[in-house]
Amino acid sequence: MAQLPQAPAPDWQRYMLRAVIWVAFIGALGYAAANGGLDFLANDVNLAVEPNRTSVALAGSVPAVIEVKITLKNNTDKAATFRAPSACKVFRWQIFDTAGAQVQARYDPSPCPDLEVTARLTPGQQVEEFYSIPLVVERYRPGQEYLARVRYWDQEGEFKFSTE
Repeated sequence: MAQLPQAPAPDWQRYMLRAVIWVAFIGALGYAAANGGLDFLANDVNLAVEPNRTSVALAGSVPAVIEVKITLKNNTDKAATFRAPSACKVFRWQIFDTAGAQVQARYDPSPCPDLEVTARLTPGQQVEEFYSIPLVVERYRPGQEYLARVRYWDQEGEFKFSTE
C-alpha cells in the first residue's frame, strides 16, 4: 500500500514574524490614539489643555504660576459658533484638592463689560491661546495633588498638578 502524503512541518518563524507585526501595529495604533494622531476621525469640537508644568514650587524665587496652552479645534464638517456673556468669561478655571473641595477659582476684581462675545471656527480650523493661572500659595499644601478644571468657550478640559 502507498504512503499518504505528509504535511510539511509548521514554519514557526513565519508565525512569530506575523505575531510581531501585529503587536507592532496595535502598539503604533495605541500610541497614535494616545497622542492625538487620530483626531481627524473625531466628529466634534475638541479642547486640549496643556500646562507648562505638573509640579509647582510654593516657596522660592519663581512665582507659583501655571502657564496653560489652550487649543480648540473644530473637527466637524460645519462651522461652530461659540458665545460667552462677556470677554471675562471666555476662559475660566477652578482648582480642587483630592477630596473634591474647591481650593481656588479665577477671580478678576476689575469690572468687565457685560457685552456678549462670539467666536466662529470653520471646519478643521483651530485656535491656540496661552493663559496664566496664578496660584495663591497660602491655599495650597506642599506634597499634595490638585485638579484644575478649565472652561474655554464653554468647552471643558482638565489637568492635574502637584505642589512641592
